[in-house]
Amino acid sequence: MKTHGFRLPAVINRILFTGAFAILLLVVLAACTKAQVVVDEIPVPETLTCVECELIDVIEVVDANTLSTSIGDIRLYGAYVLDQPADCASQAQERLRVLAGGQVRIEPGPVDTIRQARNHYYIFDSDGRSIEEQLIREGLALSWSQDGQHVGWFLFRVAAAQENESGCLWRGWQAFQRGEPSEFRIPGLTYPDSSAK
Repeated sequence: MKTHGFRLPAVINRILFTGAFAILLLVVLAACTKAQVVVDEIPVPETLTCVECELIDVIEVVDANTLSTSIGDIRLYGAYVLDQPADCASQAQERLRVLAGGQVRIEPGPVDTIRQARNHYYIFDSDGRSIEEQLIREGLALSWSQDGQHVGWFLFRVAAAQENESGCLWRGWQAFQRGEPSEFRIPGLTYPDSSAK
């Protein structure tokens, strides 16, 4: 005995399929939108911090890149200061002295660094805020760009310092980029009047 099933016309089948597909698409889009909102709510820190890093005593600031400490001489890992312009190096050394105070926190750089010396550390103040980042923000230091776990962070800060013409290193940078006369002095080059600026 043959049974005859009920079949909807093809047009209605297409409408139902299209409607079901549209509802599925809306559900997926709603889920993606909700996921995007969650991602957007992740807080971005204002500054690089390391409150759990090892705390050591500072004996003296040797130069704008080096601290004499209770574990020996250590050098900045994420940032560096050039000797020229000399007035910028002098300002950076004084600022390092103020920011370091009597104690700093240190974080080792990567084990597989291309640097020869092993006495380079990321340096933080006693409260855990990055001293190197502060020097870069203030236009007193450049970022080490070859390696390191925080290299992207510091390169971003250098770009912001250039954009804002921050401090001694980047004064007149925008005009220089446009080929106009400016006070900008290329870091590393000796200028006759560098101590006067």
